[in-house]
Amino acid sequence: MISPATINGTRRRTVDRVYDYLATGLDKVQVAGLCVFAAGTAFSISFTNWSVFPFVLLPLVLWADLTRRNPAYRTALDIPLLAVYASAVASSFASYYAGGAEFMSRSFSWVYRYTAPLAFYAVAFSLYRRDKRVVAAMFIMLVAAATANSGYAIYQFCDRVLHGVHVLTNRPGGRMFYMTYGGVMAAVCSLTLVALVKAKIRLWARIASASAFAIMLGGLAVSLVRSAWLGFGVAFVVIAVIAERRLLWAIPAVIVVALLIAPREITDRAASLVRVGAAFEHAEPTDPDGESRLGIWKTYVRIAGDYPVFGIGLHNARYTYDRYKDPGSIESEIPHAHNNYLQAVVERGIVGLAAFLALVGALFVIFVRAYRRGPPGSKTYVIGLAGVGIMSGFLVEGLFEYTFGDFEIMILIYGLAAIAVALTRREADETADRADTRVTQP
Repeated sequence: MISPATINGTRRRTVDRVYDYLATGLDKVQVAGLCVFAAGTAFSISFTNWSVFPFVLLPLVLWADLTRRNPAYRTALDIPLLAVYASAVASSFASYYAGGAEFMSRSFSWVYRYTAPLAFYAVAFSLYRRDKRVVAAMFIMLVAAATANSGYAIYQFCDRVLHGVHVLTNRPGGRMFYMTYGGVMAAVCSLTLVALVKAKIRLWARIASASAFAIMLGGLAVSLVRSAWLGFGVAFVVIAVIAERRLLWAIPAVIVVALLIAPREITDRAASLVRVGAAFEHAEPTDPDGESRLGIWKTYVRIAGDYPVFGIGLHNARYTYDRYKDPGSIESEIPHAHNNYLQAVVERGIVGLAAFLALVGALFVIFVRAYRRGPPGSKTYVIGLAGVGIMSGFLVEGLFEYTFGDFEIMILIYGLAAIAVALTRREADETADRADTRVTQP
């Protein structure tokens, strides 16, 4: 006769086996979700949202419940992100004094929608316990999607030029809005550049990376987004100065080649960067009466002057603009300042600007730490170096565009920061384990 203890033991083993199968299945779902998330950041925000939340974050929560393990840990972004959210909540309450209940309701609705930081935690907590080959798979998916999207943007550009369409009025952006596309491509090009020149990869992978980089660089060029060009240029110089100064010699060569083979639409757009007045122009040549960057900035400075501490709330600037614009201005309801720092002051006040700068500083800390702690050529080193370049470009690009309000750009930066955090933590734990092993050995 089988004893009750034996029966109970068999049941426990069966339940444990089922839980193990479920945990393994959830692990595989997360890996697939992470790869789709990486691809989506360079192709479609819908792919990003529909992968990171149901296929990364939810399986992570279920896995933690099944295994009774806590995957969370503290990161350098915890306090800055809390400060960003707190400043948004404070500005939402304060917006009542700028526009009543309508302003307050609109601002709070955007506080609820700002879910990009959740992607940071989902990716960081999921990656920490995984094989580093998952990071390589995410990189491949990201670059493949960015290359495909760039190829499509180049096709759009060529098709419009051949059909006589003015490309500045109908700019190519692949599957994205052209400004968003330009910012995303600047970041992915920076990451691919570092992988190409510093990563320890095989020859075929280096050739593939070089081919992808060339296509993405072409895609960035046809976007005609000058702020993204400047952002990538700054990232390129920072990466070269830090890790590979021979790259600086490529700058004059690239300029010469571009002048020789680039279409007139691209060279004319690049020439406008030299003309300081045109560099601040918001409207295109087909709309010469449009508002200038300087005109927009002056209006936003007036708004900020009346609400300096907490601002007027999120996404309320559009509905305040007309009360502060110049009498001769024909523009109406300009939604943002084309400047990260001025937009932060207008929407969240000086408190919000301080929180934003703290967030940017924390991101720099994360990437610098990864660059310094990762062995040269490792994934940690590559992500860290690329992140430093990307954030440097982000600071400059943010002088002329509101990139902090661009969900696609920010979720890509958060994703890279999450990878850097997870890899850095793994490197630190492995170093500590090796030290413990040496101490315990006779």
